[in-house]
Amino acid sequence: MEDISSMSANKKEIITTFSKYRDTLDVHYDQRERIIKCTRDITALSKKIVFALLRITQDSPEKVFKDAETKHAQVLELFRKLSKELQGSDACRYNRQATAGIQEYIEAIGLWHFLQHNNLITMDQVLERLSIDGQPLVTVTNEDYLLGISDLPGEVNRYCINAIGKGDHDAVKRSLEFLRLLKEGISLVLCSCHIKELGKKLPVLNSSLEKIEKTYYSMAIRENELHSIGIMNVDNSEQANII
Repeated sequence: MEDISSMSANKKEIITTFSKYRDTLDVHYDQRERIIKCTRDITALSKKIVFALLRITQDSPEKVFKDAETKHAQVLELFRKLSKELQGSDACRYNRQATAGIQEYIEAIGLWHFLQHNNLITMDQVLERLSIDGQPLVTVTNEDYLLGISDLPGEVNRYCINAIGKGDHDAVKRSLEFLRLLKEGISLVLCSCHIKELGKKLPVLNSSLEKIEKTYYSMAIRENELHSIGIMNVDNSEQANII
């Protein structure tokens, strides 16, 4: 009887122990799914900010930036929600799930900053944009920042395509100078440390830079040709059509 009682007690203890493990795993997976969903929403809304900003060649800057500001406020609310999930000692377990949304957000505000100031957004400026009452909502690592800004060339290239349609030579020139500096900075980083994903994005940057260089040179040559044959008053739209 004692053996039977002992076996029953051991069985009960094992069941209790594994029930605790089950509950812990359920909490973990539920939290992980909430973080993934929130990150997807941040990614989707950040892309909408990019799409809104790329309309700057069609609409007034005031209208474009106002639309972007509205969407940015919505993104901050999502980050506020995400920050609640990334509390406590286990927060580092979910960095991998959150990083995609953070990088997409950095890409969006990086494009925004470029369109307003013609230079690269800094890490401090990213944290400032991602803060409420002076407190960053989430942790942004150096790798998040570098991978976020390394996605900018594709969006800058799209901006250039739209600008060419309007014959905006200055926009193409600014974009060219910006991407050259960005390439120089990323190349220096890769010389001093190894970030696998960053190295993969360098060919895309080179491709975007090459396209913009060819476009800018073609525009400059064509403009000189027009001047040489006495067409001095061709407006931007006509030059764009000729190119």
